[in-house]
Amino acid sequence: MRRLLLTLGLACSLALGASGAANAETIGGEQLSNRGVQVNPGPGAQPLPEIWAETWILVDATNGTVLAAKNSHDQRPPASTLKTLTALTVLGELTLDQTYVAKRKDTLITGARAGLIAGKRYTIEDLFYGMFLRSGNDAALALARAPGSVKNTVARMNDVARQLQANDTTAKNPTGLDHKGQRSSSYDLALIARAGLARPDFAKFVQTKTHRFPGGGGSTYMIYNQNRLLMGGFKGAIGVKTGYTSNAGRTFIGAATRKGTTLIFVGMGIHDGSDSAAKKALKWGFKNLGKVTPVGVMVGPVEAEGDGAISPGTPSGVSDEELATAGLGIPPEGDSMAPWWFWLILVLAACALILGWFGKRRQQVGGIGAGAHKAPRAKRQYEPYRPL
Repeated sequence: MRRLLLTLGLACSLALGASGAANAETIGGEQLSNRGVQVNPGPGAQPLPEIWAETWILVDATNGTVLAAKNSHDQRPPASTLKTLTALTVLGELTLDQTYVAKRKDTLITGARAGLIAGKRYTIEDLFYGMFLRSGNDAALALARAPGSVKNTVARMNDVARQLQANDTTAKNPTGLDHKGQRSSSYDLALIARAGLARPDFAKFVQTKTHRFPGGGGSTYMIYNQNRLLMGGFKGAIGVKTGYTSNAGRTFIGAATRKGTTLIFVGMGIHDGSDSAAKKALKWGFKNLGKVTPVGVMVGPVEAEGDGAISPGTPSGVSDEELATAGLGIPPEGDSMAPWWFWLILVLAACALILGWFGKRRQQVGGIGAGAHKAPRAKRQYEPYRPL
């Protein structure tokens, strides 16, 4: 009777869409169909830290093994992490020196924007920077429209997903904005990111920290990568993509390379800071390489039909470059990844305004009724704030 109840419970959960692992044979290995955290520690392995997310996966991209995971085939809204699939699709169809004239309907998209100007001509390369660094939905739309139409690009995105065996993924738009039926999984996003990092152009875009983006009248302005893992100096960080919508919550693809090994972390429905969750997983992964038995594998692509096939493979080594200090970049609308020092500056500025107002008020009150013969009160010498 107990076994019957368990079977009925599992059937109900699948019918309600609680798990994306509805296939008779789970992509990547049967252990990935199990609910909850999956890890196989060996002798000397450190305990896995608690990672506060609905679903996540940690992958050794160099050999394609899954080091640990939680509900990695659950299907959820991907938010802007879906832009990695947009990029992987369009990179196979356009060259970076091609140009595109922005349409007014590109500029009217909601959410984060790179700042496209209708009627202005952009290189495809600039549009990729706008999409990855600022998570610009306007740049994503432009890139999807450049090969012909947004509809055709979305259809190709789904073709690429099937070729990668990312069977949990259904794309409805190129931006990742919430749309009925648009879904992916942490396993699938890891497949897409791994295929992307195998391309030098994709790898270059996701690990770029700043870029001068074309503005009006021949001017340019600096845009900054919103990825805290990359901008915060995490050793070996190489991107990949942040995401947030009210329906998806925080989604994140983070990767780092150390001593020739590239690890990819994907989290969806993250209840912690995205970079914090990624750091915990990646630190544990690098410290425990060779000390855990994989819980699954990253499957390879199937044979593509027709022209424009992608060529995902094992990611090539990416240099462990020293991260430069980024300038002050105000996050775009809808981006929840504002850096800590941005909020610190806001608080200090507010305190300075309040103290200045009180100081001026005090001087005004002190001057009421004072005789003309009385010497003016000496002003206190200003001392700038010096952090400890």
